[in-house]
Amino acid sequence: MIQAFCTDRKPPAERAEYWTDAVGKAFIRLEVHTQAETKIHGTIRQACVAGIQVGSLEASPQRMVRTAPLIAADGDDSLVVSLQRTGYGIATQDGRETPVAAGQLVILDTRRPYALDFTCPVRQHLATVPRQLVELPDSALRLATGRTYSPGHGISGILASYVNGLVTITDRCIRAPDHCNFAPASTEFLRQGIVDVLTALIALEGSAGEQAAVEQAILQRLRAYIRAHLDEPTLAPATVAAAHHISVRYLYQLFQDEPMTVGRWIKRLRLEACRRDLLRPELAGQTVAAIAHRWGFASHAHFSRAFRTVYGLSPAQWRQAGVPQAAPLPATGPLPRRPDK
Repeated sequence: MIQAFCTDRKPPAERAEYWTDAVGKAFIRLEVHTQAETKIHGTIRQACVAGIQVGSLEASPQRMVRTAPLIAADGDDSLVVSLQRTGYGIATQDGRETPVAAGQLVILDTRRPYALDFTCPVRQHLATVPRQLVELPDSALRLATGRTYSPGHGISGILASYVNGLVTITDRCIRAPDHCNFAPASTEFLRQGIVDVLTALIALEGSAGEQAAVEQAILQRLRAYIRAHLDEPTLAPATVAAAHHISVRYLYQLFQDEPMTVGRWIKRLRLEACRRDLLRPELAGQTVAAIAHRWGFASHAHFSRAFRTVYGLSPAQWRQAGVPQAAPLPATGPLPRRPDK
């Protein structure tokens, strides 16, 4: 079935209600809030291809909202694939606000609230895919929805091309309905095509998110291990990697987004431990060299230089001054990167 809607056919006073109804009939029920000072304009061309709603939408600046009451009322269970052709918008779902520029793709889940804000006239190509056709867990889906994808890269480019192609077919059918008698088998293949590509994109995004979670868990174990073995003179990137059955290269990769490399972090933790011990009254009888050696510094001269660089005083001056606090180990922000020794 082919449908076409245009607000210009209605009197100005009826256009807002007509447009909200048209969006719901063509794609999904949404609250539509237009700008009071802007003349309401909207056109939709839409067709159903083997259960997939496909079409194009042109609209004046407005806000479209999928609310919790609407979700409860209609029970729709679909994924909306929206390709921004012209204009600019912001998609919001699951607390993420994502700018959507011309040429970008966004996926939205109709079972959870979302909003689309357009501050200028826009044109979109849309496909609404029943959720049950995408055989992936919700955990993967939540990592993929509410995010933008560039059509110029990988699977998202294939999906964008597919949506564009289906919309082109829809437009041709509207202009020449007599030439759109597709065999049922053909439409089934068209449906399966977009479902397969959409599933591949969600699976890719989900696996990337799962990988990030795994890497964060490994990082937490690495940090705990380093702190627990900080007083061992042999503690170094190579021994940390060996203890966790990973390569040194992968260890550095895990720390690449941290404020400092793993080797420098170990060194800074040792300096922090020495700083605390230098101020402990019960250790006043121990030499600076003994404290440094206990925390893995083999060279007293190297330790003294490193200590002065971080705290601005030599270890002996620090102990004599009895400074109660020191600059804490930085948690965020980039530091100069040097090769680990």
